[in-house]
Amino acid sequence: MIKLRQTKKIEYSAIDSFLPHEVAVLLKQDDFTECSLMVEPGAIVQEGQVIAQATNSEENIPAIKLHSPVPGIVESVEPVQLPDGTETDAVKIKFKGKFSFRGKEKKSFDWQFKLPSEILKTIAEAGIVNTFSINKTESLAKQISSLKPEASKILVVRLFDEDPYRCTDFFISENYFEKIQQGAAILCRAICAEGIIFTYDKKYGIPENGGDVSEIFKELPVKYVPADCSKYPAGFPYVMLDNIHKQLPKDDFFEKVNIHDLFVDSLTLIHLYEAVVEQIPVINQYVYVYGDCMKVSAVFRLPIGTAINFIIDECGGFLKQPSNIVINGQLTGWKINENTYPVTKNIKSIGFLSYKPFPNITPKECVHCGKCRQVCPVGLAPDILYNQILVKNKDIDSCFLQASTLCSNCTLCNSVCSSRLPLSQVIELIREYHDGKFTEK
Repeated sequence: MIKLRQTKKIEYSAIDSFLPHEVAVLLKQDDFTECSLMVEPGAIVQEGQVIAQATNSEENIPAIKLHSPVPGIVESVEPVQLPDGTETDAVKIKFKGKFSFRGKEKKSFDWQFKLPSEILKTIAEAGIVNTFSINKTESLAKQISSLKPEASKILVVRLFDEDPYRCTDFFISENYFEKIQQGAAILCRAICAEGIIFTYDKKYGIPENGGDVSEIFKELPVKYVPADCSKYPAGFPYVMLDNIHKQLPKDDFFEKVNIHDLFVDSLTLIHLYEAVVEQIPVINQYVYVYGDCMKVSAVFRLPIGTAINFIIDECGGFLKQPSNIVINGQLTGWKINENTYPVTKNIKSIGFLSYKPFPNITPKECVHCGKCRQVCPVGLAPDILYNQILVKNKDIDSCFLQASTLCSNCTLCNSVCSSRLPLSQVIELIREYHDGKFTEK
C-alpha cells in the first residue's frame, strides 16, 4: 500500500449551481446501458420528464429511464465522443419554463410498506447508477436483478472515496448521513438483505449526523467497520473484504460477506433516497471541483448535462491555465481534452491541474522497468501478466490465472507505467477468464 497525504474535511453543504442556458444529456450514462431517444428536436420537455429509456431483454428488470434535468426545448441530437474513444448521442436542451422539483418543498413518502419489486421499479425508472466502481458503473436495477446465488445478502456501503484525490463520497457521508442510512435501508428492502456493513475512514470516525438507527433499520443487523484510508488502496472490493474479515471475530454473523454481494457508495445511496423518499429522479449530480488552477474548490450539485466550461465560470474562472482536466481523480480517473464535455451520472469529480499527472502518449512496448511490481500492493508482477494474455491469449498458465484473482483493481500499475500499457485492464481480462466470463475484446 502507498501512504497518502491527508486532506482537510469540507465543512459546508453542497452548493446548488446556477442554471446553465443549455444542457447536453448523453444517452449513455453508465458503462453498460445506452438509452433510446423518446423525444425529437422541437419538443417541449418538463424537468424530470422521461426523454429516453433502455428496454431490457430480461423480463424481471423494469425499463431504465433517462430524464430531462431542466425544463426547456429540445434543440438537437448530436454525437459526442466519450473519454474511452467510443461515441454516443447527446440531447441538447435549451433551458426554458417552470420547474417541477427545483425550489419546491420536498415531499417525504413512506417507503416502509413498499414491496421489493416496487422499489426495484422505482430504482430503474429514476435512472439510478451505481458509481461504486467508477470505471465500471452500471444501472443499480440491473445489478440488483443479477445478484448471484452465492451472495450472502449482506449490503456493503463505502462511506469514503477509493481515490484519495476525490472527496465526494466522504463529503456526502459527512453532510447527509441520515439520508445515506435511509437509502441503505431501502436498498436492503429491495434485495431482501440480511444485514448491512458500513465501512468508514477511521481517522474521522462514523459520521455523527445520522438519525434514529433503530427506527431506520428495525431488526436489521448493522456493522460499522473502520478502514485505514491513509494508505492506498483502501476502497476496492477485495481490499475492503480483506479488511472486514480481519476485524470480525470468528463465527460472526457478517463473516459470510463475499465478493458476490452488492457494494455501493454514498453517492448511489443519496440518489436512491431522493428517488424513493422525495420522488425525484436522477437529474442532478454531486461533483467535487478542485485543482491548483481554480479560485474555488467545492462540491456542487449540478444538473446532468452541464458543460464543464460552465462550471469553470461558476468557480470564478482560473488562477492559471490548466495543463489537464482530470475526471474522477488522478489514480482511478481519466483525462479529457474538451472543456465542453457534459456532466454525467458517473462523474464524481473534476480536477483542473497545472501539472501533468497523465502523460499524453500512446502505449509502447514494455521496457521491463519494474515500476509496476514496486507499487503493486499485493505483490503481483503486472508486466508478466500482461505478456501472458498478449502472447498466449486463452492458453494462459493456471498459476497466472490464479494470481489475477489477487488484483485489487487499484490501477497503480497503470499510473507508473513508463510505456502507458493498460496493465490493470488486461489483468481484469485474465480474471474474467479465470471466472469463466472471458469474452473476446
